[in-house]
Amino acid sequence: MKLRHHMRVRFWFRKAPLTLKEAKANRAAHGGVLKDEALPSRPGTITARVTVDGADFDFATGVYTTKGSWDAKAQEIRGRSAQVKAEKATLENIKAGLTNAFNDLQSEGVYITPERVVLQYQKPQARQAALIRVFDEFIAERIQLAVRGQLSPESVTADRVRRGLLENWLRDVGLLEIRPREFRVVRAEQFVQWMRAQGRKKNYALKVVQTYKMLLGWCVKRELLESNPLAEFRPRLDPPDDLVFLTPVELVRLWNYPFASPALRRVADCFAFACFTGLAWRDLYEFRGSRHLLPQRDGSIRLVIQRQKTGTTAIVPLLKPAADILARYGGEQLPVLSNQKFNSHLKQIASMLGMEKHLTTHVGRKTAGMILLQDGVPITIVSRVLGHRSITVTEKSYAQVLAETVTNEMSKCLGAETLGIKSVVRPFLQVFSEQLKESGALLKTA
Repeated sequence: MKLRHHMRVRFWFRKAPLTLKEAKANRAAHGGVLKDEALPSRPGTITARVTVDGADFDFATGVYTTKGSWDAKAQEIRGRSAQVKAEKATLENIKAGLTNAFNDLQSEGVYITPERVVLQYQKPQARQAALIRVFDEFIAERIQLAVRGQLSPESVTADRVRRGLLENWLRDVGLLEIRPREFRVVRAEQFVQWMRAQGRKKNYALKVVQTYKMLLGWCVKRELLESNPLAEFRPRLDPPDDLVFLTPVELVRLWNYPFASPALRRVADCFAFACFTGLAWRDLYEFRGSRHLLPQRDGSIRLVIQRQKTGTTAIVPLLKPAADILARYGGEQLPVLSNQKFNSHLKQIASMLGMEKHLTTHVGRKTAGMILLQDGVPITIVSRVLGHRSITVTEKSYAQVLAETVTNEMSKCLGAETLGIKSVVRPFLQVFSEQLKESGALLKTA
């Protein structure tokens, strides 16, 4: 006797995570408190929910709309434009395809789960759908991860940028309908050359293709492809550019400079805080003293924060200069501007201080690593402080200074004369404190 199953397909709107600009506007409209309300203009994606015998399974449709445009009761997008008609047709095709997949499984007499229905539906779809369409479904799923806090909104933004690059290239070469299985290594190499011709750096172009390799791997995991066409694509990145960081003297100049603009002073302080903690811009923006500072029994303070970019936990002993900066702003949070404005102000600050270095928020992280390495902190600890995924990442970032650090540390044990060293690099924080003292701007006492 065959089992009789019952299936239902419903669509629902899943809102996209707020951008920084949207979050600020939301807070401003609600007295500084972020309200998670579904505004009519709030963008999002349509998710399909397949229910079989009371069990549910959700999957991304790749259809984008806004909260106000979605009619949950009618199960359709409001509007009559060509785009809306196309999206309506997509949802109708998805529902029909799921029904056919369910009926096929029912006729086979097998035990049916909602996951099996979706898999049955998606397998033939993957062989027919264009790469761009599959990319849309991939991004829709990534948006759901961002909503749940498992992925940063910046990662989704980067995915969309790379999806746009791919579409532009495919349009240029007349391959918009290319299937995922057809995007092989030779196509990837052609795409890299196209990006280079557009002025993109080699390493960036190769990393973009790595995203596509991840996309195709996503297809394999969901049994939409038998194998990854880019499995053999192993790019050789050029060595990183020269490490850019502030010296103790430059950091003192930044600390003491009499900025006439309060906004520049705030940016300089936030940047200096990054130099002493290794926090990236997003981590600075999310930082809250009550949540991320943990007093220790010995009187020290530990900064513990989960990095938005990697999801790893950074554990940072709060250095005295960083504590002083935080105290200037009440001890709870820093006045961090948007990433674009932050970096724009840093360029202005570099010009005012006569620095030829291109200052960005990332230079602050590099400076933090240099402070620790130059002061003899083992690279394993530096990696933990910076919240890198592995020590290999730290070694690659600071390869050119590690040799100097090794020599410096050996000279402390064996003596500079034994190694034939004429001068030893002095500890970063010691030089910083001396320079600060000479300038008359002493650090606050505890």
